[in-house]
Amino acid sequence: MTATLARLEDPALIAQVDPAGFHLLLRALPSSAAAAWKMGSEWPLPPSLRTPRKVLFAGVGGSAIGGDVVATLAGVASDIPVQVIRQYEPPPVDENTLVIASSFSGNTEETLSAYEATSGAMRLALTTGGELARRAQRDGVPVFTYSWDGPPRTGLGFGVFATLAILSRLGVFHLPEHEVESTIEALETYTKLWSPEAPANEAKRIGRALYDRASLVIAPGALEVTARRWAGEIAENAKQWALAAGLPEFNHNLLEAAGSGTVAGLGVVLLDSEVAHQRNRLRIRETARLLRDAGTPVEVVELPGRTMLEAIMVGCALGSWSSYYLALLRGANPYPIPVMDGLKARLSEG
Repeated sequence: MTATLARLEDPALIAQVDPAGFHLLLRALPSSAAAAWKMGSEWPLPPSLRTPRKVLFAGVGGSAIGGDVVATLAGVASDIPVQVIRQYEPPPVDENTLVIASSFSGNTEETLSAYEATSGAMRLALTTGGELARRAQRDGVPVFTYSWDGPPRTGLGFGVFATLAILSRLGVFHLPEHEVESTIEALETYTKLWSPEAPANEAKRIGRALYDRASLVIAPGALEVTARRWAGEIAENAKQWALAAGLPEFNHNLLEAAGSGTVAGLGVVLLDSEVAHQRNRLRIRETARLLRDAGTPVEVVELPGRTMLEAIMVGCALGSWSSYYLALLRGANPYPIPVMDGLKARLSEG
């Protein structure tokens, strides 16, 4: 294992597998998060937006993960529900609903469909431009635009912190400035610890543990959003199968099969944190024991973080870096997504 970890520090390997410098986008998460919070805090709130009774966040893929994080935080800190919609058809809305249509490119067909179907609501477009920005400008809908030179999944800082800032200003929930600052500081600290030049770090260890093995990533309570992020990053960056699940739900159905026998080529990652409910932390330990007894390789990963926001964001960063090193080990360029791009091209013809 030591030789493998040392290999991940080799600039020649990084240049060969990652010629576009995908790791530089991962390094930029702290700075993009800080920039996004500042932009969202200073963006002039249009008069068409007021405190909503509910929020719908319409988006898919990398454009939806920010909404996932925000919805998770609102679920534990707000009496105003925030729901993420990953479909063409949104649920019913009214004038007291805020619909945030999020599309990195501005051309995502599911998001455009949801945008058109919610004309009776307050609407906000969150995008770098494209058709969504054009339609919003046509309709007099506010557009929050930003620039990011990378694929949507690497723009997590903007998806989370710009949305958090705007919704905080609209009274959806109160997020203390010091909590945001401590989260960004933690991202800066751990980005240095998990970067390629840092020898034998935790992200490299996890990437090696995941090598050539389909992964089921499980996390407790509100941290389930982090498990979904890990699964998505493993799939997109390393081109390796991964799925996500949450606790305690996993213990009430899937555990019966998982604890009865193993599946060849499957490994489980259990994410733990001090911010998790104590009963869920007990469930993590007991679930790990049952799975190991059944013959399934298990990694229990303790996520840093003193607040829910910090644990989620630092946990997402760890998943991104771990998937990056897994990509290096597999010889898979983490930047392009040819299978998904191919599907989009075929769908555009239909």
